[in-house]
Amino acid sequence: WPRRMTAVQQSAAPHPAVRQRIDWIDTAKGLCMILVIVGHTLPYGNLMRNFIFSFHMPAFFFLTGYTARRPDTWQGFARRVRKDFVALIVPVLGVVQVFNVLLNFFLSDDRSLTNLWDIARYNAITLFWASGNPADGIPSCGMPWFLFALFWGKLIWELLGLLFPKGDFAVSFIVMLFGAYIGQVQYLPQCLDVAMVVVMYLTLGQLFRQHQALLDRYRVPLFLAMLIPWTWCCQQGIYIELASRTYSNYILCASISVCGIWIFCHLCRELNANNALRPALSFLGRHSLWLGVFVPLCTIWMCLPVPSGKKTAFCSRCPAASGGTSCFPCCCLAAGHCCAPAGAG
Repeated sequence: WPRRMTAVQQSAAPHPAVRQRIDWIDTAKGLCMILVIVGHTLPYGNLMRNFIFSFHMPAFFFLTGYTARRPDTWQGFARRVRKDFVALIVPVLGVVQVFNVLLNFFLSDDRSLTNLWDIARYNAITLFWASGNPADGIPSCGMPWFLFALFWGKLIWELLGLLFPKGDFAVSFIVMLFGAYIGQVQYLPQCLDVAMVVVMYLTLGQLFRQHQALLDRYRVPLFLAMLIPWTWCCQQGIYIELASRTYSNYILCASISVCGIWIFCHLCRELNANNALRPALSFLGRHSLWLGVFVPLCTIWMCLPVPSGKKTAFCSRCPAASGGTSCFPCCCLAAGHCCAPAGAG
């Protein structure tokens, strides 16, 4: 029989690395999720909306690159793709969209199987394109576009890391430009044109972490240098909007989004030191997956009959009426995956 290890031997034995969470990342996740909701309640042209939209979705991708560790083998790449598919796409197919199909069916006056099939087919088409905005006969799936763009963007990013281990920044920049160009000509299925743009934000997040000590050394001058152009461009309505492929003055818009992300991340690091705000924001960031499951149930309450006999209306971006899904649940699912503990996939 094998002998038991002594306490000394147990302490000397190698232990698996413990993943440590980065506190300010949780704070950033929580605050960014709140900003997504606030941003979708503001009208186009609103100055606050310009500021929020200039960085809030790119920030999720940036934080993904900051916390993710790219695989260095093809076997690891295959495992990572399976893991991301289960974490990002399966919830959309198996929970969010099934819930949305059934909800639309029971809210309609036609309870026939033909109507159920029509609703399911329409939702399947929206998921095939996974577009955040409708265009040229392509329907919108609502907020799940973000999950598809994250899945395919991360897949492309990790693939480029294997194919070009020493030149991935230049390649990522080329891929980003190609995706932005394609998005102006023709939307690609599965939001692939946006996914190519996402690759650059993933790369920048990784570079930010690798050189954080050097960047922190010049933190104040960099903050001021980015604050001025970011503020001016937002006042002029110059910003990037990934869901609608708003890429006017693309290089400028992308640069401004990086400025906004930089400022947002540093503000979150400062907020993380605030004992009054940190617990709430950190809780929201840490438990985003559970919130993503719970919040869709609240949609039922939104659809209950009101005294007039009419059902309450959805927000134009939430989508029992448009075939999409509400922004908050999908943001929760994505935030819970993309901002994993340090070193996690």
